[in-house]
Amino acid sequence: MPGHKNSRFSSKQRPMSEEERKELKARQERKERNIREQKEAAASRVSYVRKPVSARSVIGMVLTATAILLGGYCLYLGYDTYGQVPFSAGGPALCSMLCGLAAFIYHICALRERDTNGILSKIGVVLTAALLFAWAAILVIGIRG
Repeated sequence: MPGHKNSRFSSKQRPMSEEERKELKARQERKERNIREQKEAAASRVSYVRKPVSARSVIGMVLTATAILLGGYCLYLGYDTYGQVPFSAGGPALCSMLCGLAAFIYHICALRERDTNGILSKIGVVLTAALLFAWAAILVIGIRG
């Protein structure tokens, strides 16, 4: 057809009827309302990313790492000497137990705090509980023979 480009519709648009204008306006209002509702719903959701990490859980993780390193050093001494652990391993072992106990207390206190991210505390409680259980087992085995 002469005068038409590569489209099905002509470049001239027919004027909109009153009914089409109302429908278009209603569609725009629905779209705006949906966007507004989505924003309100997003604001009311709980986001753990926005919550700050507790200072007690950070201190607890430092104590947990210290306890694990000291405990690992003591286990290395026991492995290296084929079970004949020198008396010099008693100090790091005791410090490992005390750091583990202090870290466990810090993590429990951090879990009780409101409006903080508790993932570090949960990990720390599991690690320190395992460490303290291992030290208790080593003590029981050492005392019984």
